[in-house]
Amino acid sequence: MSTVIERRMRHPGGEIAFTVKRSARRRSIGLKIAAGGLSVTLPERAPLLDADRVVAERLDWILKHLANRPEPAPSLADGAMVGWFGKPVRLVAGARRSALVDGALHIAGEGETLAPALQRFLQRTARAYFAERVPLWAGRMGLQPSQLRLTSAGTRWGSCTAAGVVRLNWRLVQAPFDVIDYVIIHELAHLAELNHSPRFWAVVERHCQHWRGSRAWLKTHGHALLAW
Repeated sequence: MSTVIERRMRHPGGEIAFTVKRSARRRSIGLKIAAGGLSVTLPERAPLLDADRVVAERLDWILKHLANRPEPAPSLADGAMVGWFGKPVRLVAGARRSALVDGALHIAGEGETLAPALQRFLQRTARAYFAERVPLWAGRMGLQPSQLRLTSAGTRWGSCTAAGVVRLNWRLVQAPFDVIDYVIIHELAHLAELNHSPRFWAVVERHCQHWRGSRAWLKTHGHALLAW
């Protein structure tokens, strides 16, 4: 098993921490930036100072990507905070029945069953909420989807097919109401323009003047919605 070494390096803007591990399979030095920070992989016989040298040489690139990396997802356990229509609510594990009670999310699961139970409850919530909002916006826009389905896609908030099937990610119920409306309007607009042409965005703009802010919110906070 490779030993992980923790290193620190001072630079003009402060200090950077990173981990170093060795790999017999590597012939070059590898850099990786994830939610937990910077890690460096060295060839087995390379001196440790080579890691410091590469970090110093790539410092601008490293600092830029560290600043943009997603925050690590909090552990899902009793007392954790999760999103509920844009507001953080406390998670209470081990309830007899999953429900929102007095501003806390009581979930009928604990330990290994907590995450699946939370997902099921969010899916039920999403199905009911989307079933109200999609027909409302479809009526306002004069567009009619053929079917509404939930999706668990890890990279998309929604989709619309040429046959008129609209799919919405159930994890959106953690987002603010206006963000959810933006995604619904976005997908319904594809019923008029199955592309992202200026005509498509004109349809979105007509019904959702705040779409730019909502899209920016998803780019900034969307990774947190995917944590569960």
